[in-house]
Amino acid sequence: MNKKLTLKRLKGKDLIDALFRKGNNIQSKNLLLKVLESPKEGEILRVGVSVPKRNFRRAVDRNHIKRQLRVVFKEFQGDVHFFGACMLVYKGLKKPLTSELIEEARGMFVK
Repeated sequence: MNKKLTLKRLKGKDLIDALFRKGNNIQSKNLLLKVLESPKEGEILRVGVSVPKRNFRRAVDRNHIKRQLRVVFKEFQGDVHFFGACMLVYKGLKKPLTSELIEEARGMFVK
């Protein structure tokens, strides 16, 4: 019987600091995925998304891109091959289409 992966919010300063200090990078043209694997978490993946303020000054734009990044996680929820904590950072300079983000993230999540 195959359990379904549970997505939870990435919270806590200690966990986020550990993620950026010890985590592995998976990078594409406009996306950066920081991953900190944890076998004790079981079938839980703690997820965070981020868009730098220096690239998008308006909060409306940053929030829109964050919603798109959450859709990307939902799209690949069944294909994720790691558990623990991860953060998806958008580092592009222009507002993306959701379909572009999904295509770019396909190589990051699917092995």
